[in-house]
Amino acid sequence: MQKTKVKELIMSYGVPKGTRLLCAVSGGIDSMVMLSLLNEMNYECVVAHCNFRLRGDESDGDEQFVREMCEKMYIPCFVNTFDTHKFADETGLSIQMAARKLRYDWFYELAEKENCSYIALAHNSDDQVETAILNFARGTGIRGVSGMKPLAGKLFRPLIEVSRADIVQISTEDNIPFHNDSTNATTKYARNKVRHLVIPLLEEINVAAKENILKSVSYFAETERIMNDYVRRAKEAAMSSSNGLLRIDVAKIMQTAAPSTVLFEMLIGEGVPKPLASESVCLLEAQTGRKCEMDGVEIVRNREYIEVQKSVGENDESVVTVNAIGELKKYGFEISFAYCDDDFVFDKNPQVAYIDVKKLKFPLTLRKWNFGDKFMPLGMKGMRKLSDFFKDEKLSQAEKSNVRILESDGKIVWVVGMRIDERFKFDKDTKEVYVLKNKQ
Repeated sequence: MQKTKVKELIMSYGVPKGTRLLCAVSGGIDSMVMLSLLNEMNYECVVAHCNFRLRGDESDGDEQFVREMCEKMYIPCFVNTFDTHKFADETGLSIQMAARKLRYDWFYELAEKENCSYIALAHNSDDQVETAILNFARGTGIRGVSGMKPLAGKLFRPLIEVSRADIVQISTEDNIPFHNDSTNATTKYARNKVRHLVIPLLEEINVAAKENILKSVSYFAETERIMNDYVRRAKEAAMSSSNGLLRIDVAKIMQTAAPSTVLFEMLIGEGVPKPLASESVCLLEAQTGRKCEMDGVEIVRNREYIEVQKSVGENDESVVTVNAIGELKKYGFEISFAYCDDDFVFDKNPQVAYIDVKKLKFPLTLRKWNFGDKFMPLGMKGMRKLSDFFKDEKLSQAEKSNVRILESDGKIVWVVGMRIDERFKFDKDTKEVYVLKNKQ
């Protein structure tokens, strides 16, 4: 594939030139070609490099190489060094999964800090094939074999439809330097087994095996869209919520084409852990009182309904209505008022929130967080489930149980002591702010 066509493909994904991107760069051929193309196309690139300390001097050499290349290209470079073995031991994760969690947690944190609209990852179409085979073997269902998307939330994969062979060609023609990861040649890891053993065997059966798998991935992606639309309509008909309790009408679910699948998809769409969602499918045929629970989430069969109970973090049933800002003093807050003028000083302490006066609608609600709550974290453009946000922040169950929410007109204003909502921040047009300090 000619470089011009690759650039046209990247532009077709709808990320405008000039967008600030956090580029995950390992120093390997894929990420170096991605960085070169994006920089050449006038995206505003910021590089993030992870040193997992897994390959000794080779890992340090990759870090030094990335630093030097960024310096030559006048691109900001951030490096994080991880004790991956220690983290894997502490969490019980495999080395690969530990490294994955470490890098993605840091990427999201750094992207927000550096005001990057997207995190650019150098996955290519060969990676797509390998992932589809791995997920099919693991039994992940249609979502696992429908492929990685060019755009998924904050993630941007500009090379996802470009083959490894095309990437090598671009690197050769443009003389783009890169470092080889010696572990890529081993068959120690599952992905390498697929790359070096499984795919060559499939190509012996059919020389177009990779191309055909990619076509299937595309078909599965279309099927997933159809399924998601079907589940959305089923959810609108069968699910209701009140005060943090989700209620699902069993009779309406049973009228769907595939009740178990529809219920499973509805539950995971609401943030229920997959193992619990899978186990809870049995409640469609269960008697009243039967329940499934995990990580503080309880799913119960109650007569004609399946009910998703509040998590452990929501067992305080008090919901406070606040008719005036001063009333918050009774609930552990200090309150002051500030003008956004030349004397205005901003404190970055997460226990302090600066809220645009004009964006608040009274009465406010102060409550414990509810299962299924969503908000738009400061610095981000999309909505995020609170349960996912807490996971990113590594909150324990005990810590989650104490989280309070300040709400205005049905929208979360502040996850108290952690993050305000983007929609209520002060900006260039703000004249006055409420300054709220959490004293609990």
